[in-house]
Amino acid sequence: MNIRSAEDKDRPIIAEIHARSWQENYRDYLSADLLDKQLPELMAERWRNAEIGAHDIVLVAEDDQIQGFVAAWDDEMVYLDNLHVRSDCRSKGIGRKLLAAAARTAKENGRKSIWLHVVVGNDRARNLYTRLGGIADGVEDKDLYGATVPNERIIWRDIDILAEQSN
Repeated sequence: MNIRSAEDKDRPIIAEIHARSWQENYRDYLSADLLDKQLPELMAERWRNAEIGAHDIVLVAEDDQIQGFVAAWDDEMVYLDNLHVRSDCRSKGIGRKLLAAAARTAKENGRKSIWLHVVVGNDRARNLYTRLGGIADGVEDKDLYGATVPNERIIWRDIDILAEQSN
């Protein structure tokens, strides 16, 4: 498996993976109408128009196809906005590898910490983050396309904890 920076040509597949992941994991939080009818185009538009800055991080994991992606936005503390892996590629360490690669890139950019939100109830993702040294740092509501969804903040105050995960 190869992890590399995403290219413009990858945007449609990133949008597809993103939409499918939400469709599979957010049924308890978002309407079927949004997930099944609106979301594919919303994600396509989102990724088609996403401005990716010089120090923002969008990486893909690929073998014969793109298996997942991570997106993190640069700030004093890097915000890890997305980590999604195709359902048929899960439990192979792809998410862990993408997270570690994003953290290493952020560290190379001089950043010292990284954080994310995880939907409360997404135990699979939350367990991954805490296994990799993330610390729960409170719950807050986020607006996801008009639905208020509780999200737990997970933080790595020392980015090395995440960056040093094995390749």
